[in-house]
Order: sequence, then C-alpha cells, then structure tokens
Amino acid sequence: MAFLVPSVEFSSISAAKFVPASPRNVGNLTVLKKKNSRGRVRVRVCSRIKDMEVGVSKMGRNLGLCVQFSAPVTSPLRPSKEDEEKQNYYVNLGYAIRTLREEFPKLFDSELSFDIYRDDIVLKDPFSSFFGIENYKSIFWALRFHGRIFFRALWVDIVSVWQPSESIIMVRWTVHGDPRVPWESRGRFDGTSEYKLDKNGKIYEHKVHNIRSE
Repeated sequence: MAFLVPSVEFSSISAAKFVPASPRNVGNLTVLKKKNSRGRVRVRVCSRIKDMEVGVSKMGRNLGLCVQFSAPVTSPLRPSKEDEEKQNYYVNLGYAIRTLREEFPKLFDSELSFDIYRDDIVLKDPFSSFFGIENYKSIFWALRFHGRIFFRALWVDIVSVWQPSESIIMVRWTVHGDPRVPWESRGRFDGTSEYKLDKNGKIYEHKVHNIRSE
C-alpha cells in the first residue's frame, strides 16, 4: 500500500546538518550535496527505517515526500469440523423441506426426488414397515399405478409443514380422489407424515400416522 503526500514549498533552508531523532531506527542515511552555478544547494536524502522507506528528493524550493510500507496479510480462519457439519446439516435440512413442499403435491403425477433420503430409510405406517430406498421407491410407484387405475383424478394438498424439534419435519396432508364409479363420488384422506433426520440432514425414517378417510 502506498501513500502520496503532496509537495510542500519552503522559502529557504537554514540547516546545513541533519541529525536523525532516533538513530537506532535508521539503517542507512546518505546525504548528497550539489552546488549549481547560481549558488543554490540541492540535497538528496535516502533513509530506510525498518519496513518503511522514505525518499526525499529535490530539496531546494520544492520538497517531495513518498512513503511506502507493507503490512502482513493474514489468511482467514478455517471453520472447524463441527462448524462445517452444522452448516451442511442446515443446508440439507432446508433442501429437504423445500423438496417436500414442492414435490409432495405431485405424488400421483411424477416420481419424487430421493436424494433427501438415506439408503437405509425406513417407512412405517399403521399396518407395516418397509426398509431400504428401493422398497421406498416401489411404494410410491405402486401408489401412482393403482391411483390411476381406481381414480379418475387424484391429488394431494399440503396443509402445513413444521418442525417440533430440530431433527424432525412434520407434514400434514390431504389426499383428494374421484373414484372410477358410475355415480358421482369423491374420497378424502387426511394424514400426517413424520420425517426424522440424522446429523447430516438426511431423512432416515418416514412415519405415516393419523390417517382418516371421509
């Protein structure tokens, strides 16, 4: 970094000898004198003081001063492993909540994203349990397949999403369906999904409960 100080004009210079105020801080001091034909004296002084370089030039009517110094550059502190894990957890948590909000209503129309789940995920409902990501995918495929056979229209509404604790996501949902029957009818199913997350923010358990139909 460099600072430039504007030149200062002096009407005259009366001192003929220069003695540094703190000689211990001065490494080298050089004084050069030159007398021109008009009797004027030009003096050039160069000095080095620790990390600071000072150059004084053209000392007669005009005095120019240039100061340049350097400071150590410190690198930013690296976050600890615990801080990195916590940051990754909240990133994955936010991604999981956003994915559930956006994709759960499309459950019967398109395949979901499964990168928010662990490979050993467990699905529990009031009647049975299923283990592993492949079985988890098969359950949703079967829901879409049978939904298209038995219903003319089938869709999901997200009622609310909340977190009772930092490692749990709760989703309250309602399934609406128009069954394929000769008479006009509409079915409705209400339920709640509970998602549990590990320390990395990945879902390892999906529990479905409070299911009731109307």
